[in-house]
Amino acid sequence: MNWICATMLICLNFNPVMDYTNNEEFVEDVRACVVHHNSMYPEQERVPVNLVIAQAIHESTWGRSRFAVEGNNLLGIRTFDSVDDQLKPLNKPNVSWGLRIFETKCESISYYIELLNNNHHYNDFRDERLLQHFSDKIDLERLAMTLAIYAEDIYYTQKIIRTLKELNDN
Repeated sequence: MNWICATMLICLNFNPVMDYTNNEEFVEDVRACVVHHNSMYPEQERVPVNLVIAQAIHESTWGRSRFAVEGNNLLGIRTFDSVDDQLKPLNKPNVSWGLRIFETKCESISYYIELLNNNHHYNDFRDERLLQHFSDKIDLERLAMTLAIYAEDIYYTQKIIRTLKELNDN
């Protein structure tokens, strides 16, 4: 039955353009994009929708940050490759890295899902996700705790967990 749902999601007319005007629309646009891109992965390799939403809220200030607006980067994805199109932080214009510029906001979500699924820095995330998948008990807080390396902020995972709780309260 799951394969039918996945096939239907892929076949639906999906529009990767996000044109949200408020926080609720932002959440729904991110959700639609995550569901679409997750449908292309086996169930055990999907990134939980609310985890992506929480990180997108935090990283892009509900899609209103400079990097989200000018670079379609909802997840604070950096690049250290000078060939990549990128935006430098205004207060650090000479850093050796920048935030990647994406064609669409949904493309940044696709890149993020690919990053978590393949980059060696996120082995702990993948291991925890697999354990949760086979135990059939999803714990988004435990998954968020594996993402401490995602940001330089030592309180990053606590902030994501707080956002997850706020999403669940709504």
